[in-house]
Amino acid sequence: MSLHPRHLARQLCSLVCVVATLCSGCATHRVLSKHTVVANFTTADIYYQQVLNNVARFVANPASMPSFAVISSGTVNVQDNQQASFNPTYSPTLTAAQQGGGALPILSLLFGLNASRSLTENWSTSPVTDSDNIRRLRCAFQYVVGNETSKCDECEARLKGFIVGGTESFECMLPRGWYQIGSEKEVPCDACFVANYCDTYVWVLPDDMDGFTRFTITILDLATGEIRAPHRTVVKKYKGDPEPGNLESTEITYEEVDQDALKRTERFRQDRLRPDTPGINRGLFFVPR
Repeated sequence: MSLHPRHLARQLCSLVCVVATLCSGCATHRVLSKHTVVANFTTADIYYQQVLNNVARFVANPASMPSFAVISSGTVNVQDNQQASFNPTYSPTLTAAQQGGGALPILSLLFGLNASRSLTENWSTSPVTDSDNIRRLRCAFQYVVGNETSKCDECEARLKGFIVGGTESFECMLPRGWYQIGSEKEVPCDACFVANYCDTYVWVLPDDMDGFTRFTITILDLATGEIRAPHRTVVKKYKGDPEPGNLESTEITYEEVDQDALKRTERFRQDRLRPDTPGINRGLFFVPR
């Protein structure tokens, strides 16, 4: 049984629409998932590279000021557009000769397929502008290159005052000797990260990644964190309810802030007072009557 050309055209059109729908499927979601994972994976590389760039700068000139930014937000956007068209042309008036002896059907089928993809990835960063955090960062980079240009900052005491309440030692949080220095021609092919400032090149080899990672985490902490309040464990024993005057019987263990240790770091909390003042909307103007 043969189909009328018009019926055949309608069926082919329906087939094209179904195929186009099936082809799109979950492709957009898969691409979005893939690029989101890849984009998030770049955060570590961004912090690694910033730290090594600053190391190169301080190796060249220890009196420099560091530059560091923290990722605050990011987006990954994938947009797919598919379009399918079907244009049958029926020409029953064509003669056999015009059809090329039957080689060209009187039903001409024109298929149009159009697909496009828009991919956008971006990170929003917040540069470190607080003077206390910049001083700590500067001290950390001067410490790692082994050249403190001035005793005014008391770098080692300032850094120890910041991490006094931490669980790691000072040497573990600020390791040294994990980078190499040389010229551009001396950079090895297996270097994991490379940075330069002017003609000074520094790089990190695979065996030194642990120290590089520890130092990078500390830099991120110095850029975003606050001085840790040291804690101590206190044990109190009571007989019965935990009320003053009861004899020892029931044991209660808790942690409290070590105020004595905290006082020793008080001068490294802030280099200047920052009173909380209400913000002023510069877009508002008051005109007296």
